[in-house]
Amino acid sequence: MTQAVIHAIGTAIVALLTLTFWNSSVLAGDRVALVIGNSKYTHTSSLANPENDAISMTSTLRDAGFTVTKLVNADQVTMKRELLKFGRRLREDNVDAGLFYYAGHGVQLHGENYLVPVNAQILDEDEIDLEAINVNNFLQVMNSSNANINIIILDACRNNPFVGSSRSASRGLASVDAPKGTLIAYATAPGSVALDGAGQNSPYTKALVAAISSGGGRTIESVFKTARSEVLAVTGDKQVPWETSSITGDFYFHSEQGQPAQNSSSTVFVPTQDAIAQKYALAERLDSRAAWRAFLNDYQDIPDNFYVVLAIDALSRLEEPAKQAARHLPMPDIRMRECYTRRFGNIQSKLCVSSVLGTQSGNTYSGDNLADGNMNTAWVEGETGDGIGEVLRFSFERPTTINEILIANGYNKSKSAYMKNSRVRSFNVRTSTGFEGDIQVVDSGRFQVLNIPYLGDVNWITLTLTSVHRGTRYRDTAISELRLQ
Repeated sequence: MTQAVIHAIGTAIVALLTLTFWNSSVLAGDRVALVIGNSKYTHTSSLANPENDAISMTSTLRDAGFTVTKLVNADQVTMKRELLKFGRRLREDNVDAGLFYYAGHGVQLHGENYLVPVNAQILDEDEIDLEAINVNNFLQVMNSSNANINIIILDACRNNPFVGSSRSASRGLASVDAPKGTLIAYATAPGSVALDGAGQNSPYTKALVAAISSGGGRTIESVFKTARSEVLAVTGDKQVPWETSSITGDFYFHSEQGQPAQNSSSTVFVPTQDAIAQKYALAERLDSRAAWRAFLNDYQDIPDNFYVVLAIDALSRLEEPAKQAARHLPMPDIRMRECYTRRFGNIQSKLCVSSVLGTQSGNTYSGDNLADGNMNTAWVEGETGDGIGEVLRFSFERPTTINEILIANGYNKSKSAYMKNSRVRSFNVRTSTGFEGDIQVVDSGRFQVLNIPYLGDVNWITLTLTSVHRGTRYRDTAISELRLQ
């Protein structure tokens, strides 16, 4: 063979390899994601977990090959600016998948869904469209993209933070039809409220992160089904994740892992011990039912493997407490001034208060006023000073599910009365299930939802006053109304 022929063949091989590499890169495509987690709200109740949720989701998506832009505690200008950049990136060539994830407050109004920036100040429902961002903006951006698949994940149904401002706002988020090639995932079913969670992540995001991370070789539909099963388990079927989809092909967050072993008839993927150990370590770090079930599903064909045996034991450990009846702590022995059995919202409860301001000029300030549906009356504590340490204690005849606590802060008889009397700045909340946490309260006379995690079935709840917005004239602290849902 002549030198010229050898050179020509070599050149052709190099060109072929270059073309093959280039084509495989194009076929693989880029994965692009925008992740937002809003926790620290300025003008409404903050949320404990969205910031952590965004951090966890960012790490998970990067492991799945996504280039991620992460925003935490984003104001309206920042959210819109990054949406613009995200849309431009999706319209570029060679984009395989676009994904948008949001955790934080969300509001539904007249069938439209809105995501709430941390600086939103909504005093009336007419302001929602100006202060919040319509989900349709994100849908339009993704619908005009060149991506093969678009994924939208909304963990944004925790509650309506502007209850007193929105006459027509509905509970939860509305279902939206997915444009072609799009999957839209909601933390809970349309019209329902999702839970923020007592841990570092919301129940939905924790389950979804685990399902994505251990979802090697599983379609996107399978991943979301796994997450749904986990959320149903940990919330006692109270929260049902939901998806709408118009995708037609298969999408995998992770391809099948393992080393190929060749034989004469087919290619079989045989996982190495190192690969199993890595997945086990991930499941152990997440330590959720979804993570362990996904791990065991991947390795169900090798039940005698050391890591599989350990995983079975770990899953059993998590599932056993769920089968046992919840244990309740005894009700705290606190000196109470008065007690009343009333319906607070749609739940009957016995309320005991540790102090009451005496009648003045014909006005009474008993705890009974908290359930009368009248904003012109109020419970006012009667101790010297700001009332720090005064207690509201709710007890129930049987274990009762409490999803939300709403209060109308202050004495709302008039603007003058509101400002002259002190208002609650924060409560310490305790329950019979052992939960204890400090909850911030917005200085507003409108109904607001206290930022409590999912409490489960409780026998009693105490709200202990820990700080106040001091009145301009009186040191007495007031609350006009309180509801349980």
